[in-house]
Amino acid sequence: MTESPVLLERLALGGDAVARVDGKAVFVPYGAPGDRVRPARILDEGRFARAWISSLETSSPDRVQPPCPLFFRPGADPDAVCGGCSWQHLSYDAQIRAKRDLLVETLQRVGRIAKPNVLNTIAAASPLRYRNKVQIPVAKGAGRIVAGFYAPGSHVIVPFDDCLIQSERQVAAVRAALAWLSIHPVAVYDSKTERGWLRHLYLRENSFGEILFALVVRDPAFPKGSEFAEELTRRVPFVKSVFLNVNPRPGNVVLGPDWRRLAGSPFLDEMLAGLRFRLSPGTFFQVHHAQAEKLYAQAVEFAVPDPGDNVLELYAGVGAMGTMLAAKAARVWAVEENRQAVRDGIESAGLNGATNIRFITARCEEALARRHPRQEMEGAPLVALLDPPRAGCDPRVLKSVMRLAPKRIVYVSCDPGTLARDARVMSTGGYKLAASVPVDLFPQTAHIESVSLFRKDLKSPTREVS
Repeated sequence: MTESPVLLERLALGGDAVARVDGKAVFVPYGAPGDRVRPARILDEGRFARAWISSLETSSPDRVQPPCPLFFRPGADPDAVCGGCSWQHLSYDAQIRAKRDLLVETLQRVGRIAKPNVLNTIAAASPLRYRNKVQIPVAKGAGRIVAGFYAPGSHVIVPFDDCLIQSERQVAAVRAALAWLSIHPVAVYDSKTERGWLRHLYLRENSFGEILFALVVRDPAFPKGSEFAEELTRRVPFVKSVFLNVNPRPGNVVLGPDWRRLAGSPFLDEMLAGLRFRLSPGTFFQVHHAQAEKLYAQAVEFAVPDPGDNVLELYAGVGAMGTMLAAKAARVWAVEENRQAVRDGIESAGLNGATNIRFITARCEEALARRHPRQEMEGAPLVALLDPPRAGCDPRVLKSVMRLAPKRIVYVSCDPGTLARDARVMSTGGYKLAASVPVDLFPQTAHIESVSLFRKDLKSPTREVS
């Protein structure tokens, strides 16, 4: 394949730009539509090819100078590039336009929805310093322990001194931990040999600026654990909790199920949309606080239960959306398989005076197959909320939900492909997409979060895209 300059025509799901060369699609990371680039490191995959940008011949009007010095520049060695972000080279306006366009295209191509009603992306007030949770791999480098993200498509860690999508407090906590580890070195885990101890650094920050910090390790033996926790909390007093997360399993799954507290509180308190939530270290919560409020507000707006309606929240986590709707609904069922998240959800419901929420600890497909609570839901006016992981909903879940005949199904998605696939399944039960709204929870990346409304009766008007 030629290394002559090529025109990048569009962005693909996943973030790469796409060119057409001799009728074949060529996927180019860190490209922008309208760039004319000279490709390098071309890899022919048969039906398509991949390439890197050797030089930028003509720049797209959407291209900007990336603020991070570790972000890819044309001609850079990919192994020296931090893979934590993929879109810093695009203006923020271009990013939010692209997320809507990619959601539309995916719903059309995969979901077979001819004209999906996709509203404009709800943008973040600031596209930097937004993440409230991070898992950072560690490595041994130049005689010391370093932390950073993997280079694109590799397991090569690119160390960083700062990360512009993390808060300055999180960065300060990482620096303090690495400073202690430079004086008291430990064995870094090697995935190839399955030897070593320290695997990742884990941080979660609440909206009050308090941080829960954990070392992700292979086994719980840490004789200097109390010393480490004392020094970390002394140097960075906004670290309120220090844990070990024990993960002895090989593979790419970061966190293990075993959390061992070294110091501080066993949880973080959080406020969202005026409600209080209690978060244990392994409990899921959205990583962008301000945008999570907008996402859930949109979900609540789509759900709009009448006072006599019941609400079924699946893949509920701590039941954030169900708690928001509790005051508007007759009853809320929240289904979640993570036992700690359920305990946090029950505690959070109590903190907010939500007495009409019932948590069910089970996989969603298992809970919906039970005689109870299914019998309680059948025949009652119902609104369903789905917030599945990236893999989307189990088909059994969708079929069970449709048998309950909810008035509306509200679907929070972190992957347009599985959203579109599940939309096709729901269409077999008569549920059509009424509206979908992308909400940018992950600026500077190609990740697309959205909230969608499905219903059988589409006679009521929906908002059009301006």
